[in-house]
Amino acid sequence: MTTIPSQDRYLGCVLGLAIGDALGWPVEFLRLSAIRAQFGADGITDLHPSQRHPRGTFTDDTQMSLALARAILSHGTQSEAEFVAESARQFVLWSQSAENDRAPGMTCMAGCRALAKDPNWRAPGNNDSKGCGTAMRTAPIGLAWHGDEDKITRMAAQTSELTHGHPAATAGGVATALLVSWALDGMPPDDMLRRLVERTRPISGEFADKVLQVPMVLHRDSKAAYGVLGGAWTADEATACALYAFMQSPSDYRQTVITAVNMDGDSDSVGCIAGAISGAFNGVAAIPETWRQDVEQRETLIEIAGDLHAFAKG
Repeated sequence: MTTIPSQDRYLGCVLGLAIGDALGWPVEFLRLSAIRAQFGADGITDLHPSQRHPRGTFTDDTQMSLALARAILSHGTQSEAEFVAESARQFVLWSQSAENDRAPGMTCMAGCRALAKDPNWRAPGNNDSKGCGTAMRTAPIGLAWHGDEDKITRMAAQTSELTHGHPAATAGGVATALLVSWALDGMPPDDMLRRLVERTRPISGEFADKVLQVPMVLHRDSKAAYGVLGGAWTADEATACALYAFMQSPSDYRQTVITAVNMDGDSDSVGCIAGAISGAFNGVAAIPETWRQDVEQRETLIEIAGDLHAFAKG
């Protein structure tokens, strides 16, 4: 029987992904040179307002993660088909929400429009997108079904395919969920990477090959490493960049997310994924107190984390 880790780690994951997301949003779409010009030589190192939104506001990455969490909590004990159908419904509700005003991904939005018309629509066969919109949102699956790698893989794959059709995108969704589950147990990062390659290669060799680039660049600074790993707009690149950031400072949440978001590419998504892994690995106390207080919808995030912990315990 699987031992469920402490609620502290669940809270670390949920708050960690939202805060990593919020840290990266003000610099999404900016080049690293522009980030440093605006925030200083170290880049962005604290929460800042973005557009008209206040400090600590997260993006569609966290919103879709919460939508998936709600599907788990309402339908996760039912059949897998019913859970996936509820995930589609929650994604559509998110897509139509007034709060969906934070540069949501085009593929996610197109998929949600298709699902609104036909709940049985699936991306495979309808698009070939390998965007990171899958990898950014599946942490709740790793929390809910912690320890059951086969179920995590199935649920992450099926919910990823609601919007993205490329095998690398499917593998990205599976990857974040598995990494979170392993992080809850404190698995050594090198073992996490090795097992991730083993689990995802049958889904996408392209994805696994990108992950294998991470140990090759660990000795490089982040600018050079991200030059190899990519801008994180695709699921394979986003996962690889997040793993790099985590493996640079496994025991330091703050440094992990700062490394994650100071890059040329999809800063908030890398921050979200890396924050989920690091938060699960280190627990909530590793996250700076001011960030925990200032993140948007703090009480909702805490409640969701507690509910997912209770769900996992059965």
